[in-house]
Formats: sequence, structure tokens, C-alpha cells
Amino acid sequence: MKTTTSYRPDNRCKLGVLAFGIMLLLMIHAPKKVSASKSPSAFVQNVIYSNKIAIFSKSYCPYCRRAKRIFSELKEQPYIVELDLRDDGYKIQDVLLDLVGRRTVPQIFVNGKHIGGADDLEVAVRNGVLQDLLGTK
Repeated sequence: MKTTTSYRPDNRCKLGVLAFGIMLLLMIHAPKKVSASKSPSAFVQNVIYSNKIAIFSKSYCPYCRRAKRIFSELKEQPYIVELDLRDDGYKIQDVLLDLVGRRTVPQIFVNGKHIGGADDLEVAVRNGVLQDLLGTK
């Protein structure tokens, strides 16, 4: 006895419509594209963890100039955020206050670790901590 499978084109069409409907539902209920956060907090975290050396500074600050000079003498190129030249600089300082307990500048980070200000940087250079963090010892 010979068995045959009958082919019904209308079943195939129904499956296609069903598949299209499922795809449409998935597209409608799929999560929307997530845009990168533009919050000051996200910006600060990104700067700290995306750069070997990050300095939150003000262009006119003598302590900030001293910190920049120290890195220049060490032949290191920090990523510098000049807060006084940004519209959201005060918001970034608020984030720094929450993060490290200070609003003052400069605030220096090396490989994600908070060093402190210019005086703290000088101490870190003298006792070799900075060189250890930079891997130059």
C-alpha cells in the first residue's frame, strides 16, 4: 500500500501569515533602542574608567596647573575635563562630591583609582604610588 502525503498550499499560506504576525508582534513589543546616557554621572564614570589618567580641572586653577605640569614632567598625557569651560561643569562637580567627597579641583584618577588633588599627587609621586599605578616603576 502506497502512502502519500497530500500537499495543501493553503496550509503553507496560513503558516506564512502566522509567522508574519509573530514577527510583527515581536517588533512592536521589542525593547526600544537604548541611547547612551548623557547624565553627568555616566560621563564622569566613563571618563574615569576609559582613560589611564583623568583630571577634573578648571582652566584658571593654579593647583590644576601644578597637577598638569607634574604629568607633563613624567611624560604622561592625562585626559583633562575643564569644568569651567563646560555648561554642565557644576553638575560634574556635584557627581565628584558624591563620588569622592570633594567638589574641589583638581580631582585626579589613575587607572580608575582616585588619587586626590595636586598635593595628593605630589605625595603619590614622592612615595612611588603613582609610578606603581602607572606601571612605570
